[in-house]
Amino acid sequence: MSVSASTTVKPASIWRSKTFTMLLMSSFLLTVGNKIYEIVLPLIMYEITHSSVSMASMRTAELLPNLLFAVFIGVFVDRVNKKKWVLWMVGAQAVLLFALAYLFKTNNQALYLYYIAGFLLMTFNYGYFNAQVSLTKLSVPPSHLTSANAKFTFVETFVSVMGPALSGMIFLLADLSDGVLITAICYLLCLLFMFQLSVEESKAEKTKGHFWRDIQEGWITFKTNDLLWMVTIFVVFLNCTMTVVSTTIVFYAKDVLHLSSSLLAAVLSISGVGGLLGSLLINWLRPRIGLGKIFGMSAFLNGSAYIGLYFCTNLAVLSVSLFIIGFALSIHSTAVYTLRHEQTPGHLMGRIGGITGTIFRVACR
Repeated sequence: MSVSASTTVKPASIWRSKTFTMLLMSSFLLTVGNKIYEIVLPLIMYEITHSSVSMASMRTAELLPNLLFAVFIGVFVDRVNKKKWVLWMVGAQAVLLFALAYLFKTNNQALYLYYIAGFLLMTFNYGYFNAQVSLTKLSVPPSHLTSANAKFTFVETFVSVMGPALSGMIFLLADLSDGVLITAICYLLCLLFMFQLSVEESKAEKTKGHFWRDIQEGWITFKTNDLLWMVTIFVVFLNCTMTVVSTTIVFYAKDVLHLSSSLLAAVLSISGVGGLLGSLLINWLRPRIGLGKIFGMSAFLNGSAYIGLYFCTNLAVLSVSLFIIGFALSIHSTAVYTLRHEQTPGHLMGRIGGITGTIFRVACR
């Protein structure tokens, strides 16, 4: 695979794009809110039912929208005004979160209401994320796409590193549903930033054909782009291996190394530190070695870290391996999102994002 380094002379700083700045600030608030929600929801379900099965069922309800509707959502995103779309997506999630908190505070134990709320929350959440990908394509110059995606990766990784601290904060709350309210407030603040978005969309580029024909157009464009297809298959294999490794690490650390829960949380956060470093360095690496070699580097580093985990006998080896995995995944993710932006025409961004996102998700389950 050959992906040449970018040789375009860069224009003014990416921070001069008000739309991108608003998107990044919104991304931070939404990621913090989602992390809190991710911690609180299983605890709420367990407090209501005292059943791990109910917790797992809620997780399934949350995963289904991404698998079932991603491609269809992509078509809608390509058709509509994206600023209005993201406002509706985030606003709807805020309303649902307030409703979820109300259900718990009033001791409503009708589980189907919680499942429906979780399902809709994830549907609207993906609706926002798909549009964010398209808005980034529209608001960032091609020569700054690597930098933009690196910053989104940095935000996501930074919040994941904050996970233990957020968990501690949640356990201090008098009522678990207050965590859901905090998430809702994050979404409302996010709306304030989104009202300031200013993106010029060409009406000529918006899809106006038959719905199924639009899906077919997106699929044909994806399949005929050998580079994008090859990278997607590469991601599938990497995601499959990462799913196995991430599951095994926890059991190994607890059963073999006998780490306490608090120490395990600290060790796992080391992967996030590696991810932060990767998101900071990829903008420097891209013009020097190109995306193709970055993909190769991420695969080599992941393989090396997996070997380290196989021979792991102590905390030091585990920590170094996790740091390398975090670094490799960070540069890999940023490279994938950048390549997808560069290889996709603006009017097809929603559909290609939906198709590739669905394939990525299938590989993670």
